[in-house]
Amino acid sequence: MRLSRRSFLYGAAALTLMPWVWQTAGGSLADSLRPWRALLIGINHYPQLVGVPPLGGCLTDVELVKNLLLDSWGLADSDITLLTEQAATLDAVQETLGVLEHAGQPLLVYFSGYGTLWQQQPALVFADATAAGEGILPLAELLRTKGVQVWLDTRFSPPPIEGEMLRWRFVPLQPVESRGTGQVPKDHLLWVDLGVETHLNGVPMGLFTASLSHYLAALGGDRPLATSLMYTADELRWQTGAEIHLVSDSLPENVPLSHGFDGVVQSTGHDRALQIWCGGLSPWLLAHCHPHSRWSTADGATVVDMVSFNGIMAQGVSGQPLQVGDRLYEQQRRLGKNLQLQVALDPKLSKIERVDAINALTNEENVAVLNGSESLPDVVLTRSATGGSYGLEWPVGTLLQHSCTGTNEAAKASIRRLNPLLNALLAQKWLTLTLNPTSSQVAVCTTLEQLSPTAKLLSRQSPPRSPNPLPEVLSTKLPATNLDTPLTLAKGDTCRWSLYNYGDRPLNIVAVAWDSSQGILLLPLQTQSWQLVVAPGLNIPLYTWTLNRPCQWLKVFIISSHRPLTRFSQLSSHPSHSEPLLISGEDSLALVLGLLGDLSSEPEGNEFCLDVREWCTQGFTLRVV
Repeated sequence: MRLSRRSFLYGAAALTLMPWVWQTAGGSLADSLRPWRALLIGINHYPQLVGVPPLGGCLTDVELVKNLLLDSWGLADSDITLLTEQAATLDAVQETLGVLEHAGQPLLVYFSGYGTLWQQQPALVFADATAAGEGILPLAELLRTKGVQVWLDTRFSPPPIEGEMLRWRFVPLQPVESRGTGQVPKDHLLWVDLGVETHLNGVPMGLFTASLSHYLAALGGDRPLATSLMYTADELRWQTGAEIHLVSDSLPENVPLSHGFDGVVQSTGHDRALQIWCGGLSPWLLAHCHPHSRWSTADGATVVDMVSFNGIMAQGVSGQPLQVGDRLYEQQRRLGKNLQLQVALDPKLSKIERVDAINALTNEENVAVLNGSESLPDVVLTRSATGGSYGLEWPVGTLLQHSCTGTNEAAKASIRRLNPLLNALLAQKWLTLTLNPTSSQVAVCTTLEQLSPTAKLLSRQSPPRSPNPLPEVLSTKLPATNLDTPLTLAKGDTCRWSLYNYGDRPLNIVAVAWDSSQGILLLPLQTQSWQLVVAPGLNIPLYTWTLNRPCQWLKVFIISSHRPLTRFSQLSSHPSHSEPLLISGEDSLALVLGLLGDLSSEPEGNEFCLDVREWCTQGFTLRVV
């Protein structure tokens, strides 16, 4: 008898989830062998909440999660119940929950919409909600449903800032005395205290759902669920600058996801035209991928030339006929060389200040001003309330340290002062676009460990799609990841990165760091060079760093390439000591662009063409206090 892929996933799900279902649902053995069911709720419009602006990304979120469940969890359409917009009333939700709970199957409830704090308790706001508190459901009540897991993309506290580029999913139905979120239950809950949506690649979506669905699809069952959650938390912290907290207590382990993928064929047309769901690639990356990027089937036999990208969807043309449901994998990534830093203006700036700021930024060739846009900017230009100088904020309102001065200054003078930082920010944006820890096929494993004051493993990354099996020596179990807070080290702590080349070709390695309080740093990997050639089979220490200054955010990029890094070498002088070297703004941008040229198979054209078989960029995000 031949089992279909979906039947196989059902069987695997039953075996791995049986203990969890038995404990939480109290069901019988027969019940625990039945497949998952899902209730997906998305609400943009709340007609009875006068003056409350509609949301825009909740239906996109529901579609993202639905595609994920169909293509990665192996659920069928009949296993998924959708309640969206005006169908998602409190009565309808409670009635549906009752039916699904009675069926005795493990249940996933996903909610995207407004949250609130009602009588100091977190609550979900449904389509028939009123200012008097009708149409809301306390989160604690939802979590009492037998056998339930709850995923939320909402917010239970007032937002840190107001702005045109972000829409927060919190509505105050009664006066809120503090910025607390009340007591948020943790059992069987997956939620991050962000609850914000914006436009990514032209499509509104919740940032948490966009990032979570990306990593769950890309990694699938190739890595533990905690790895996908770690990447999700790091990406959100890095892209927004927010010190978010991710709640993921008591989630079942060993969820039987299928192998990871980058895209799935959703429809086919004439001349082998394809409509592709790009769930396995970051929406931040998709916004910058150019046409003629190349994807392929898992065996590489059928190549797909990408024609266009729109949100999380793409159009492509395949070399051979493909079918709906076929999985696709990134092969070549094309990035246009006209990348700019997206800078928004703080809404609190006066009209005159906005005009002055726009005029000053217009002279910056690498900067694009987002004036009144709903897209997520890279940074926000603001003005210090105390000193009177201009400075830069992360999108959620956290000031970049040292970007403001203590003296009053005009916009033009501020932009001249900020020019090196703007160039360094663009350099780190380029580095971020080279990240490919899930799609790379390079056989490389990088480990981060703390040496002092106590020795312990912190993180380890290896591409799941390398054709070479991961050596047994790298199977050491890492300590449980604390997803609630960022990886944090103290000033004076010493850490070390190590690298294992378990492939059959030499690797050229460089390490570049972005320190949000300084800029781009080069890490010397040996006495006379910033790069290191690692022969096949070698497992070596890369760099030992005593962190001697606090830092809001520190991201270390470890870049491994089969291609020689000649441009990078020509643009960087020899190290004179073992400490990281700070590279000035324009020089850092030139250095990173030279590195992109080394990684590209077409360095002289208008685009960088990066082959996942030839390079791997791994990123480690931490803060130093």
